[in-house]
Order: sequence, then C-alpha cells, then structure tokens
Amino acid sequence: MQSIKHDLYDAAFELCDMEPARDADRYNPEGSLYRFQDERSSGEYWAYFRDNLFAVNIFDLRFHASGTMRYRHTEHLCIAYYERNDLVVRGLPFSQGSHVIGTYVADEGGEYLARFDAGAVARATSITISPDYYRRYLLGRFGSIPDIRRMVALVDGSRNFPALVALFKRMSEYRGTGIAAELFYEGAVAEAVGLVIDRANEIDLERQGGENRAAIEARHVKIPPARRISADDARSLEEAEAYIRRSPDARLDCRTLARIACMGQTKFKESFRSRYGCSPASFVRRVRMERAAELLSGTDLPIQQIAKEVGYAKPGAFAAAFSRTTGVLPSAIRTSE
Repeated sequence: MQSIKHDLYDAAFELCDMEPARDADRYNPEGSLYRFQDERSSGEYWAYFRDNLFAVNIFDLRFHASGTMRYRHTEHLCIAYYERNDLVVRGLPFSQGSHVIGTYVADEGGEYLARFDAGAVARATSITISPDYYRRYLLGRFGSIPDIRRMVALVDGSRNFPALVALFKRMSEYRGTGIAAELFYEGAVAEAVGLVIDRANEIDLERQGGENRAAIEARHVKIPPARRISADDARSLEEAEAYIRRSPDARLDCRTLARIACMGQTKFKESFRSRYGCSPASFVRRVRMERAAELLSGTDLPIQQIAKEVGYAKPGAFAAAFSRTTGVLPSAIRTSE
C-alpha cells in the first residue's frame, strides 16, 4: 500500500465531492477536515492518516433525500463507535441505531454499498487499519497473530462494550500535536485492536458453549487470556486509569494501582489487561511518554524538570525510556521545533 490516504480515501472523497476545509477548530489540527454539501447530502469528515498503516476518523454525515452511496475499495478493516447510524450497509445488519459498535471487513476490489432515507444521519468516531498494519506490522512485532479480520467481524453490532466506547471518546476529544499525537494515536489504535481481540474471544467462548480455551487459542493462533469484567470492576479500573492520567509523576507500580482499584494485584493485572489490551506497566509508560512529548513540544521546561513531571528522578533514565518508546531522544524534539 502506497499510503492509506491515497489508496483508501482519495477516490471516495472525490466521489462524494468532499473538499478540504480550513476552519477545523473543532478538531485536532494534526488531521485534515473535509466538507461537502449538495441537494442530497451534507456533512464533514476529519481524518488523521498514519502512512500506510491506519487512519483515525470523525464524521457527521446527513442525507436530505433517499439514495445510495457506493464505491470500490481496497482491502481494509474499519471499527467505529456510532453515536447514530441510519445507513443500511450491505452485509452489516447489526450496526444500525444509536451508541453501537459497527465494523466493516473490506475485501480487495469489493464494493461498499449503503442505502439511506431522507433525514438519515451517520455520526461516528472510527479507525481504519490497512493489511500492512494487521499482517505486516503486527506479525513482525509479535511473530504470530490471531485472525484479525474474523475477530473484527465478530464484534459488529456490540452495544455493551464500554472500554472501546471510552477509547473512541478519548480519540475524538484529543488535541495533542506533534510527536505526542503520533504516540497517542498509535497507542489508541493498538489498544482498540487489543480490546476487539479480547471481546471476540469472549464471543467465541459463548457461542461454543464453553469450548476448551486451548482449542480456541489453537484456532486463533495466539490470544491473550480474556475474562469478564463486572460493572463494579470496570469502574474501579477507570479510577485507576484516571489516577494514572492525572498523576504521571506519582508512584504508579502495580501495588499502588491495585490498591486504588480496591483489588488484589493478580486480579488487577488480569482485569487491566482484559480491559485495556496491555499490562498496567505498558499503559503507564505510554501515558507518561505522551505527557512528556506534550511538555517537550509545548513548553520551555528543562528536560530534567520534564523527567520529574512524568515520574523519573533521573534524566538519563527518562531519556532512555523516551528513546525506547519513540525512537528519538527528548533533545531531538526540542531541536526539531
């Protein structure tokens, strides 16, 4: 794939007569905003493109007359949280309505076809991932991966997926720029895929009537352990997450976070991974590096002070962690400004 924008978006934007818009104050400036308006429809579409790997999208489309929308596409996957979706998409009977997760598993050369009535609305935050992401990037990183396309299809129509809904809401509200935005969106897409894998695994278990987990793991290659999380446990984990984001300079080891969540450490680690798709330590590191990147690009604070702001007593340890996460030293961010 040359780029996800070129291969997946440009032709569709041209077909819908979408034009770039400059007044994008309601959206993150790292992305691009497009608008369209004609007798049949109107709306806006914001997208953040990452090379040939993924895109993050926010759109609000309104249809003033009945009709169809159709176009050919290359292979890709789409996962969306719809605040409202009145479109009837061929092959996707479950994602209509409000507050629903909708997915689209697109084949190479396939045709997207959606029908709509006058007054229909499609409003959502979504991610689009390319085969280069889920075949090359993930495979190169982990060595073996589940059938991502099958798992994405399984979660279509989900209406009780609070972790994924909360993640999409964070994406729509995020306003960081520069390397902070790169880190945030990269992490958010990975987190979304992890959550989908866990939920699909749960759905499989339910449909198989409790089939031995080893058999399911063998069929999917490698699946991280999944477990159900009660509403109370979900709220407890959200309290721990809020503390991490509010206090990146605090002591954020597993013992401390488990105590905040009122859980034992073993249960906390398992529940956290099930909800967020990564270990608590990985989540803490990502949040800290996102905050550090924001401070590096948006303030004149010395690097030693920034290290303390994100929980590192020694600037050298902070620089090493930042370099491992981003591929560049903190000083390089300042130099590039």
